[in-house]
Amino acid sequence: MADLLTLGAAQLVREIRLGAVTPLEVVDAHIARIESVNSSINAMVTPLFEEARKQAQNAGKRVRKGNDDLPPLFGLPVTVKDSLAVQGVRFTGGSALYRDHIAGSDAGAVQRLKSAGAIILGKTNCTEMSASVETENPVFGLTRNPWNLECSAGGSSGGEGALIAAGGSPLGLAADIAGSIRIPSALCGVVGLKPTPGRIPNDGHLPVAPAGVATWNTVGPMARRVEDLVLALSVLSKTPVTPCAALALRGRRAIVPRFLPVPSPSREIAAGVRKAAAALADAGMGVEEGRKLPMVRAVAEAAGLLYREWLPAIRSDLGGGRPVPVLRSLFSSWLGKAKIAPSVLAGLSALTVMGPVLGLLRHPRPSGLDQLRLEILEAMGPGGLLLWPVLAAVAPHHGFARTPTGMPFYTGIFNALGFPAVSVPVGLSESGLPVGVQIIGRPGEDETALAAAAMIEKASGGWRPAPLPS
Repeated sequence: MADLLTLGAAQLVREIRLGAVTPLEVVDAHIARIESVNSSINAMVTPLFEEARKQAQNAGKRVRKGNDDLPPLFGLPVTVKDSLAVQGVRFTGGSALYRDHIAGSDAGAVQRLKSAGAIILGKTNCTEMSASVETENPVFGLTRNPWNLECSAGGSSGGEGALIAAGGSPLGLAADIAGSIRIPSALCGVVGLKPTPGRIPNDGHLPVAPAGVATWNTVGPMARRVEDLVLALSVLSKTPVTPCAALALRGRRAIVPRFLPVPSPSREIAAGVRKAAAALADAGMGVEEGRKLPMVRAVAEAAGLLYREWLPAIRSDLGGGRPVPVLRSLFSSWLGKAKIAPSVLAGLSALTVMGPVLGLLRHPRPSGLDQLRLEILEAMGPGGLLLWPVLAAVAPHHGFARTPTGMPFYTGIFNALGFPAVSVPVGLSESGLPVGVQIIGRPGEDETALAAAAMIEKASGGWRPAPLPS
């Protein structure tokens, strides 16, 4: 059973096709692991175990009849973030307003997983309305990092990150509007893809992103290994997927932009970026470290747009149609009377304060992001990449989202710019916590970022199961 919990999704699919293991054995192994660890990490919030076992039994019968026409994810157990709809299953988005809500239909990406033969084990925890970098909400509570239960699993897809890290799921479906896939991936030591906008269907998400930032919210996979992300993309993508093996990285440019002055990355995060850069250099890429690019301006533009477009919408979503009074709610939180997750209120409060200041500095500017996008793309060159931190530190203690470090400055700009990005682990810190980096590609070139992530994974050893005891 332990071996099944260390194989990636792609390898598990291969083993099922070969008849080396049955779908039921794979499903049962992961259910047993979830039942063993979930009381510690609080990652799985709506289990679907009995239905999963029935599907696995039926899948096993089909395998015994022959494996020539099996779909690409046949018999593979997967999990789904609770911000995405699964027909007939509780669908809360982490909000008390939807505590008893049942999804009437599948999200588009969920339907693609089902059509590819995947078996859904259940729904995983998320931040209230996906509005913070820490996973906590008034319905299911706080998710903990299996590497250290006192540390954050990140957000808003922390349930997926924690469960995959703990060995409870080989593949998860999540969403990312400002880092919600990459931050939990980095803090929990797994891999995650934020795809190019429009590449994967993003309907069936709670909440619906407002029109001004609708393309920022992308649905994508999280997994144990990069090849699992490639497999998932081949199923989820609305456009053909180029095999990563067909992409030559030699001679392409890989830029490590100058880090943000605030928050400045820790020594261990900076070392992780350098380690990843060395792996790309060894693969023949032309690595340029410390390049001055307009990243600070991009952060200001993204934050200004979030203030103008996203903040009014999320306040309304959190209040059930009536805008939540942010600062008053934050004060109530200090008095212990919060109805909204404290980490969410802290982030909204920070944006409420920052927005007018950015307005005085003329952010966002007309065509501001378009101009910055062109400037960065010109620096990257054809087929080029960026390499950067995901967060400024390894997994912080719970509550970090209520501090100045709890803003997704290193990730949100790539949602705003429309660039695909992959988070990949590069090792462990001195305290034994995962160190992750992100590889950013040009729009539409998700496969190039994945190919580079695979090189980094190979050089650094990639995913390893978190040492959470059974």
